[in-house]
Amino acid sequence: MQKLEQLQRKVSSAEELQSITRTMKVMSAVSIRQFEEAVKSLAEYFDTLELGMQIVLRTANVYGIRDLEKEKDHGTGIIAVGSGQSLCGPFDETLTSYILEKTEEVNPAKLQFHVLGERLAGHLKNEKKRIDRIFAMPVSVDGINDVVLALLNGIEQWQYEAGIGSILVIHNKPLAKKGFTPRTQYLLPLNKAWLDRLTTRKWPTNNIPTFTMDPEELFTALLRQYLFVSLFRAVAESLAAEYASRLAAMQRAETKIEERLELLRAEFLRERQASITEELLDIMAGFEAVKNA
Repeated sequence: MQKLEQLQRKVSSAEELQSITRTMKVMSAVSIRQFEEAVKSLAEYFDTLELGMQIVLRTANVYGIRDLEKEKDHGTGIIAVGSGQSLCGPFDETLTSYILEKTEEVNPAKLQFHVLGERLAGHLKNEKKRIDRIFAMPVSVDGINDVVLALLNGIEQWQYEAGIGSILVIHNKPLAKKGFTPRTQYLLPLNKAWLDRLTTRKWPTNNIPTFTMDPEELFTALLRQYLFVSLFRAVAESLAAEYASRLAAMQRAETKIEERLELLRAEFLRERQASITEELLDIMAGFEAVKNA
């Protein structure tokens, strides 16, 4: 009888865990959708920013004031975007290995990190990486804005206080069908070939706009928006990849729980049948004993 009670508790626990897993699957699927929509909504705005930068660059060679190649001699700052919560498979471990590979030839004394996510920060600390600041990952699209603004302030501190000229973002990006892959995006210095392409690209209409602001001030404002959109998209893509990884992990867990439940229920039925049989035999033995008394 005691074994039956133990099996019943195991079945109940497995059913509760199954319910939690299904709830997490639904929440992950909903979250993936909102972050994917956020990434899509940025595409049109990014195109508009490029058009604005194109007009300024065609009017004045504002980026020619600074020698972009000299920035490569300065330190390197990496914004690494990890997971905000657990139960998402090898999400941070994969990104850590990728970061170590990308920074293998970088002088550690000239390498600094801003890290989003405590778990990724822990992995990088174990690898003796210098982390300037750790940010909590947002849990919704609305929370990304504040994190990106804080990152922009961190970039300015890197540039003016630490003399860092090369800044890049490393994060996981969701794949079209399944899974994720690490991605690197170089933020600063601006890619001169990209700027040259913007300058010489054909304008989409016959009406070329003009502006009255100082070209350098306008370009700086557009550049800040470019950095904001790039960081926002990186965080949103990472969150979409994180929840996709968590959804896959929950699907695997649900399959294992169902298999475990099937075994537990079968064992419970066998033990219950054995218990009933044993009780019937005891009753029959008692009846025979009374009858023959």
